[in-house]
Amino acid sequence: MSTSINLPMHPRWIWLLLALSACNRDVENARLVGTVTDRQTQQPVKGAVLYLETAYYRGGDYDGYNGYRHDTLTTDAQGRFATDFPLLCYLAIKVKQGPRDTLVYAEEVYSKDISVDIRL
Repeated sequence: MSTSINLPMHPRWIWLLLALSACNRDVENARLVGTVTDRQTQQPVKGAVLYLETAYYRGGDYDGYNGYRHDTLTTDAQGRFATDFPLLCYLAIKVKQGPRDTLVYAEEVYSKDISVDIRL
């Protein structure tokens, strides 16, 4: 014999469930743009190397990231950088400063348009 319990669904629980289900969704065709400037001089940093780590859920069970990518970007003469991602749900950016990397950005991604301005 099985017993089922019916609990009333309150509106706040509905919002919580919607919020949790939105947390594990990939963004398709996302675009990252930004600039790197010197913190002291406010001038653009030409040739800064950005190390990107990205993740996506597609193809997995949506309880954890299914795939990762590692890319590098180099800023142009105006300190600008840009790239596109076919699938994206997490983005981390590190910049080489001295003997080690510095994490400058790490976020879950919910939008196709990502803008990151970095001051070193």
